[in-house]
Amino acid sequence: MFVRDESVEGEVRLKVNGALNSEAAEKFQKELAELAAGDCRTIILDLSEVPSINSTSLGKILLLRKALTEEDRTIRINGCSDALYNTFQLINFDRLISIDR
Repeated sequence: MFVRDESVEGEVRLKVNGALNSEAAEKFQKELAELAAGDCRTIILDLSEVPSINSTSLGKILLLRKALTEEDRTIRINGCSDALYNTFQLINFDRLISIDR
């Protein structure tokens, strides 16, 4: 469900496959915590294979963003469906986190 790809430029990409629902929330939280504990400057979440996301998972991303911002690090979202992007826009998520569709 989660595939991590670390690059030499200080970025790490986490590719997520499948819905980010209540069943996936605990594992997703663990993955995000490990990324936050690392020293990469930028974390990229690849959500191109995520059909839906629940509020718990959205909250986990916001908590990661807050932790990274405090350390002058960044998070970006790359790839998402139109439906997921519309969800992000409805809740102004796209104003907090850079989203590349």
